[in-house]
Amino acid sequence: MWTVVMIALQAGAVAGPVLPMPRKPSTARRCPPGDTGDDVVVCGRSSDADRIGTIPDYSKPMTLPKARTEIAGVGTVSAEAEQVDVGGMPSKRAMIRMTIPLGGRRKP
Repeated sequence: MWTVVMIALQAGAVAGPVLPMPRKPSTARRCPPGDTGDDVVVCGRSSDADRIGTIPDYSKPMTLPKARTEIAGVGTVSAEAEQVDVGGMPSKRAMIRMTIPLGGRRKP
């Protein structure tokens, strides 16, 4: 019974509208016609036409800017990620630090 149902589903119409075939980009270049017909004209594509280009070097470590802002009249607040060894095991943590200057001159 299931075999008949599966064959019937495969033979049925596809649901949804029929989509047009995607157009392929034209890669043919038109060569200028020769003046006399005795000349041999060679037309070709650029050798760099299908190349991706320069790939950035990701092997160097990236340094991100510090996530820090100043709170007017109070101090600064920053968010940082740290990893330290605790008892031989790595401990990863996210820290939010608020720095309030005690005494001395404050920045205006």
